[in-house]
Amino acid sequence: MNAYYSAIEAREYRRAYELWGEAGASSRKTFKQFAAGFASTAHVTVNPGIPGAIEGAAGSRFIEIPVDVHAMSSQGEQQIFSGVYVLRRADVDGATPAQRRWHIYSAKLSRAME
Repeated sequence: MNAYYSAIEAREYRRAYELWGEAGASSRKTFKQFAAGFASTAHVTVNPGIPGAIEGAAGSRFIEIPVDVHAMSSQGEQQIFSGVYVLRRADVDGATPAQRRWHIYSAKLSRAME
């Protein structure tokens, strides 16, 4: 999660987008939509929690990582989000090196009450 939010902080949106599975498609956004979602973000940091156990299903491995995300908008508004990311990697014979790397599979974040 650190690499993902470091890319966003550096405004390297392509690099962040490609950390999602299927070269970004798992985010369910086009790259343009993804980048636009961070257009008003001036700064962002993540505090990852303790990852859950690695679980397997049908040739894949999954792990949940809880996070707290602190963001500041370009207007100076501070926001805190909490939730969980699920990472996935393929674990079958014939999987490509890209499929064997951990990718963001899904995310469920909500704005924390301040």
